[in-house]
Amino acid sequence: MNAEDTRETVPLHPPHILLLGTRDEARMLRPRLRGGQFKVTHLVHLGSSASAMTVRLMQHDVWLACCTCSREVQQIRQMTPRTPLVICSRQEEEAHIVSMLDAGADDYVFFSCGKQELHARLHGHARRYRASLASSCDASRLAGPCTVLESEDQQIRLLCKERCVVVRGQVLRLTPIECTLLFTLMREGGKVLAHQALLHAVWGQGYHEEVDYIRVYLHTLRLKLEDNPRHPTYLETITGVGYRFRQPCTTLQSPDPTAKAGGLYLSSRLPMDQGRIR
Repeated sequence: MNAEDTRETVPLHPPHILLLGTRDEARMLRPRLRGGQFKVTHLVHLGSSASAMTVRLMQHDVWLACCTCSREVQQIRQMTPRTPLVICSRQEEEAHIVSMLDAGADDYVFFSCGKQELHARLHGHARRYRASLASSCDASRLAGPCTVLESEDQQIRLLCKERCVVVRGQVLRLTPIECTLLFTLMREGGKVLAHQALLHAVWGQGYHEEVDYIRVYLHTLRLKLEDNPRHPTYLETITGVGYRFRQPCTTLQSPDPTAKAGGLYLSSRLPMDQGRIR
């Protein structure tokens, strides 16, 4: 498996596109993606070791894949059921297009597609995907707009509205899913939460068997919270059962949108000179 990032200058939070295809196909498509304000990662093929990169593969806004058969589409869908999947192909036969869409693709474009049209399609898919994540994984909606959760040792403080966590005085941004998952675990601090309970709380009632989803985001949270992610002290795996935040947590209700955490006054914008952001 071979993946490489573009060096094009992009905005702070650009749509992250995974370009799946041969090197020749990537050479054809890269010029058409330039100027679209994307962050692009190229992957030559999924291969048998794709599970080893599950964390990275799930953190894209759109997949732009040069698939040739519906089986490839089904393989992608098994890995990432929700991420928008746009097929780019030279084949313009209606039967082939229908088979790819039926297999799980969200959109289908030809290699001859104009640059501006391609940009518009990708931005549209990324925008809708991010909006769906924000609405389904909104910890501030679940917790109340000014809820702050703090670990027993006072080293971990989650600010739901700001969607960030203060870890030993350091301010770290969280994705919507990370924030909702951490909120769910800290709210029940000390208790074991079963896989299905976490799936329902974070992703919705339609999710039952997608345990890999939890594993992926627990991994990213451990990288942010733990001194040694391989030997976590906060986020514990209960093999075959679920996960728990080891310490009981206190709920702090801030009277206004600005909360003092770890000696830092945090607003929704989190100025860069008030703590180290990463």
